[in-house]
Amino acid sequence: MAILHGKIVDPNGKPVAEATVYFISAPVAMPDVAQLTDTNGQITMSVGVAGKYVIGASADEWGSGQTSIEIGEDETLEISVRLNQPKERSET
Repeated sequence: MAILHGKIVDPNGKPVAEATVYFISAPVAMPDVAQLTDTNGQITMSVGVAGKYVIGASADEWGSGQTSIEIGEDETLEISVRLNQPKERSET
């Protein structure tokens, strides 16, 4: 089983606590579940199948971001996802 260790950061590179992290695409069907980062913006996720994945993350204050990775069987991979500051909403 492969392991992803990740860090979710804001546009300034600071860790984002309680960001939601999820799989956008995977080489096999994945459960539609998400995990939250810890207070240091860290997360650990297991992937059962080697291949290409797109990992997404979002937080209310910072919007969303994603990264594409390729991981091998029994590999441990460090990832980082930088969130983008959301556009300001206009009053209509």
